[in-house]
Amino acid sequence: MAQPIIPRGLPLEKQPRAIRMRAAAKPTPSQSSSGKSSPQSPTMMPRAQQRIRRKRNAPGPDNKSSNASESPSPAQSPSEAPLSSNFRDRSKTLSILEGSLNSITIGLTSNFVSAFAVALGVSNFVIGMIATLPSLIGAVVQLLVTIFRKMFATRKKHIVFFAVLQALMWLPLLYAPALHNPGPWLVLFITLNTVFGMLIGPVWNSWMGDIIEEDERGKFFGRRNMFTGLTAFISTIFAGWILTTLKVSHPLGAFGILFALACVFRLMSAYYLSKMDDPPEGGLDDAAPNPVDFIMHADRTQLGRFTIFLMFFNIAVYIAAPFFAVYQLSILGFDYFTFTLLACASAISSFVMMLVWGHYVDKLGSRNVLVACGFLIPFVPLFWGFTDSVLLLLMVEVFSGVVWAGFNLSVSTYLFDATERKNRTRELAEYTLMIQLAVFVGAMLGSALLGMFDKTNPAGFKVVFFISAALRMLAIAFFYKSLKELRIIEVPVKDRLFKRFVSIRPHHGIVYEPSVENRRLAGATVMKSSKDISREMREELNTKKPSKMKQLEMQEDAEDTKEYLKRLKR
Repeated sequence: MAQPIIPRGLPLEKQPRAIRMRAAAKPTPSQSSSGKSSPQSPTMMPRAQQRIRRKRNAPGPDNKSSNASESPSPAQSPSEAPLSSNFRDRSKTLSILEGSLNSITIGLTSNFVSAFAVALGVSNFVIGMIATLPSLIGAVVQLLVTIFRKMFATRKKHIVFFAVLQALMWLPLLYAPALHNPGPWLVLFITLNTVFGMLIGPVWNSWMGDIIEEDERGKFFGRRNMFTGLTAFISTIFAGWILTTLKVSHPLGAFGILFALACVFRLMSAYYLSKMDDPPEGGLDDAAPNPVDFIMHADRTQLGRFTIFLMFFNIAVYIAAPFFAVYQLSILGFDYFTFTLLACASAISSFVMMLVWGHYVDKLGSRNVLVACGFLIPFVPLFWGFTDSVLLLLMVEVFSGVVWAGFNLSVSTYLFDATERKNRTRELAEYTLMIQLAVFVGAMLGSALLGMFDKTNPAGFKVVFFISAALRMLAIAFFYKSLKELRIIEVPVKDRLFKRFVSIRPHHGIVYEPSVENRRLAGATVMKSSKDISREMREELNTKKPSKMKQLEMQEDAEDTKEYLKRLKR
């Protein structure tokens, strides 16, 4: 095969992609000539592990060379080669940057679309439709995401194209104040904006699932969410300042400035999306989403049970969620500054807690964090129904930001753990439709409940808040036992042979990680039934507490095991 011509005089970063990837995979002269072993060198493995590695790499009908599984063959195209760590780090940095720019768009608009509708004088029913109908229609269109995906050569091109369309949908809202009946106009273009965004969602999740390694997801998304939360917070303050400054001279023109800026920052976000690397997508399932089959078999899969729980939980949440803005502006009579202050209180507490929650998700598991936050979330609408003090509501919103940050982060990581790579795009499309259907049902129930009261009667809003709080608590109390942890967590067990650690792996059930220093079983994975595991864990808890020296020894063994397994994975 002819070798590509390498342009001389160009730095490495400006060379063609194939040359960059080949250079990233090739060891440096110092590494090849030195006597030191690399982290994956066989000399650092136990002897049994070396024998297994040699056996796997031995020439045979299915393995023709010892390097076949470690590097792409000469005939493999550059686009099919896996990402190196350098490209992964670059893509992760760009993902944080584009997410921060997109969150500026969210901060400029998400808290103020309902306020814009209130300023235009539309009804509570239309406000409920604006909050929920776009997401429902987007979820239905999302079922066709595999068809749209086939229209583009790569996932990156698909995502960038719809991100640009999503940005442009903010511009027609500038014309809404000139219309006699702006309600349908708002619903139309906010729906298109949401549809384009939801066509991005499943493909983006599949893309990021290939870029971010499993044991880094909690930490990475915690850090990413911290930056996106910070930029959303700053942009929300800026939006509130614009509305407060121009509320007398140009009240509707202020909203026009926000929507124009939202378009600009979303276009900038799309630009940085186009600069990210796209890992190979081979082996994915091209089957079209089938929501009927998904819901019929929901009780047989962990993703299905998780979806059913979130459907009931979101019905309870969205009975009240679309109407907090109306309650603040129309019933409590808050100005835009106070409205923005309350929104910022939850935003700042959310991004401050993201890294903390990310650490606990990686350490304790997504399920445990989700359940803990789920039992605290019902108190948020309950507190809103009991007070109209700005100071107390600020404290409530700080609390809301803390618990919702943990809940949302654990939901996103749980979805990665509950879906397989090849099916992720299809399964997330089915999941999103179910969730958005629940959101729509909840908002319509809340709108119907408010319709029983006078439009200016605060009692109607408080009834909605109390019902929402009660249903949230019932949902989490009823379903939390059916949710199983799918992340790798560490718990002590009695058997010294297996390093006293249980690994709970997605799609593999519960397995023991064998001791890497035991030659007879090194490299094997030993399965045990859940009854045996429960019995051994109970026995471990009932035994005498080990001495301090023993505890230090156990801790050192655990760290050695984790480090070795991490090296194997790399």
